This record gives sequence, C-alpha cells and structure tokens, in this order.
Amino acid sequence: MPTQRKMRSLHLNIPQSFNNPILSHFTFTTMASVLACIVALLCVKRGKASPTTNTRSCVEIEVPVSIDTTAIKWLQPRVDSNVDAVDWVTYQTTWTSPNMTDSMNGTITVKQTFKINGQLCVPPNGSSRSGILQLASHGGGFDKRYWDAEVKSKEYSYVDAALAEGYSILTYDRLGTGRSDKPNAYDVIQLNVQVEILRQLTSLARSGKLVSASKRLSGSRDDRLAKYKPSKIVHVGHSLGSILSVGLITKYPTESDGIVATGFLHTNIPLPGLNVATWGFEFARQNNHVLFKDHGSGFLVQATKSNVQLSFLKKGSFEPALLDYAWKIRQPIAVGEFKSLLTAFGTKGAKFKGPVHLVIGENDYGNCGGDCKGTYDLNMIKTQIYPAAKDVAVHIQPKTGHGLTLSTNATAGYKASFDFLHKSGL
Repeated sequence: MPTQRKMRSLHLNIPQSFNNPILSHFTFTTMASVLACIVALLCVKRGKASPTTNTRSCVEIEVPVSIDTTAIKWLQPRVDSNVDAVDWVTYQTTWTSPNMTDSMNGTITVKQTFKINGQLCVPPNGSSRSGILQLASHGGGFDKRYWDAEVKSKEYSYVDAALAEGYSILTYDRLGTGRSDKPNAYDVIQLNVQVEILRQLTSLARSGKLVSASKRLSGSRDDRLAKYKPSKIVHVGHSLGSILSVGLITKYPTESDGIVATGFLHTNIPLPGLNVATWGFEFARQNNHVLFKDHGSGFLVQATKSNVQLSFLKKGSFEPALLDYAWKIRQPIAVGEFKSLLTAFGTKGAKFKGPVHLVIGENDYGNCGGDCKGTYDLNMIKTQIYPAAKDVAVHIQPKTGHGLTLSTNATAGYKASFDFLHKSGL
C-alpha cells in the first residue's frame, strides 16, 4: 500500500465522502501525477476534422448528447487574462488556500444537450473484429486528432493501426475542445459531466443509432457506417481520457467490455517536485486570439512548445515534426476539470469484470517523474483496485514519454494493447 502523502502545491485533500476502493489509491502523489499529465497536454487550436482518405471508411458526425447530472460549485479565481492565469496558479499552489473539501460550495444541476464532434471508422469488409468498437477519449490539451496523426500516419496514427487490426473506432472531441461545444469552464466542464457524455456516446453506439441520430458532416457514404451496431465496446483513453474511461467503469461497471488506459498508472511514489506553477499556463484567448477565439473565461493553455515537450516527449524518442504537430493541435483545458478530478470516480470500481490494460511510457514525466520502472505494485492494482477484472496488466513502453502516439515506437505500444485484447477475447 502506498503511503498517502500531502502535496501542498495541489491541495487535493480527499474528503471522507469520496473514500472508496478506487479513490483510496489515488493519493495526493498519484493525483498530482495524473494532473501533470492531464495538463501536460494543454494547448490548441480549434481542431479541423481528421482527414478522411479515400482508403478509409470514416464519417465525421455531430452528436447531440443530452445529460442530466450534477456538478460542483468550486471556490476558485476567475481567469480572463494572462495575469489572472498566473493568479489562478498561485491560488492553487499556496499552502494556505482552501483544500479540495473546503473548495466545494454546493452542487449545480447540469441538464443540457451538447453537440459533440466525432469520427466513426470501420475496417475493410470481412474483418472478424469489425463488431468490436474502440471508443477513444483523448487527454487534456488535445482533441481527437491526438489519435489520428496527420504526420506519417502509418507510423503514428492509432486510428489507422486499429483499423488495420480489424477494429472499428470512434474518436471524439471532449466537451470544451475541437469542434465540440465549449460551455461554462467553471460549472459545466467538469469530470463528472465528461463521464456522463462518454456514457451517452457508449449507449448511442450500442443502440446502433449513433450515426442516424447525428448530423453527418463529411466522409464516406459506406452503408455500414449508418447501420453500425457493435457487439462489444472497448474504452481506450489517454491521460485525462483514461481517467474518464476508468471513471465510467467505476460508476457504471457494465457499460464497458474492456479498458485500455494509456498515459495512466496507479503509482506508489511521490512526485519529484512537479508543481503546476512550472507548466507555463496562459489564458487561452490571450495566448492566441485566433486559434482560441471561441474559448471564453476559464480556459488555460501551455504557453510554449517547450512546455509541451516537457510534458509529453522524451529527447531521442520523437521526431521534431511530431513536436511541431503536437504544438499545432494544442487545445485548452477548463479550470473546472482541474478542480473536479476526483469526482469522476464512483464507488463500484471493484465490480468491473472486463480486462484492464494500463499503458505507460517508461519516461512519462507527469506520472512517474521521468522513470516509471518500479513505481507500481501490480498485485495491489489487481487485488485492491480491479479485483473482479478478467485480467489486469501493465505495459511500460520503453524510451517513451507521456505522449505515446507521438513517439517513434508508437506502433509497438499499440501492438502490446492489441495483443492483450486478443488474449482477452476482444
């Protein structure tokens, strides 16, 4: 059992109401690392849809997603300028600022319909795994283009790799990113809301009505897309997207048939002094008023390409063109997501019965301070966090940073996850 240690710089004191089999292992240290990687990805422009080539059967859709849930009213400063962004960081890192429990100022009902931009792709006819849908949630700081690199796509695109393996795949822009809606960054864009959106996307896909219930924006006219109804759904995440996927199975353990959580690990070490004050946040609209003109108050981005490199890439394991690409597709993140990290997790995580694959780069700076070897206890993860899971495994991708799809050995990591899923019958 890892020793719980307070991280004064983050003030993520866990209230008694959140004590449960999952949260008890999200120590201040682990949450700080998760927060680091989440934000690590912080940065971007309103995303164009990933290009759909003539050889791929993909359709870009705008999905109406209706949710009825609660969010938390958090005590935190507003961010409407770069000066405010620095002040927000100072507030989060000052040791006398309110901790997580004291920052809660009641609940808010969120009953809205959001427009979520997505892309559904199916493999060539005849694939034996086409009925298995991978539903991929990207991390903080990116949109769905994280999964579908436009640079050397055969070497980096996870979408292409999944299709080549015979899977169907749905990627989407998380609320507040890309071409999806960008509502209130304080009271609406929170982890619990994002989990509910993921749940509704899952339900729509299972019903076979994902495309018919959506507005078709572009792409293939392949009839299989309009009628697609998966037999099984595997939830794939990266960083914050992994938190959403794990949050889904802890609250709704029967909603998924399997989990691949990348850029995510239950570690047992303290962070080596990583602090949000080092991340170089700026107010998104002031950082780039053209790229982020539709992001209002409360959206933050990392200020420089060097911030992105520190967060995602390890020298010697990435091509300069991929760092340029990561900078090009950077996306803001809402301050409400920071404050609500722990609220994504429910109390039924121990009931999930599917397979769980945790994938981490050996040199992931956010999760492990740059060296993930020996930072976790697999037996503890199996017996105390996912005790009912069909199988649990950890894969450490050698010489790789937090941005696994942007690293030179990306496809080797994909193969490790595909092999794990095959072994589990997926």
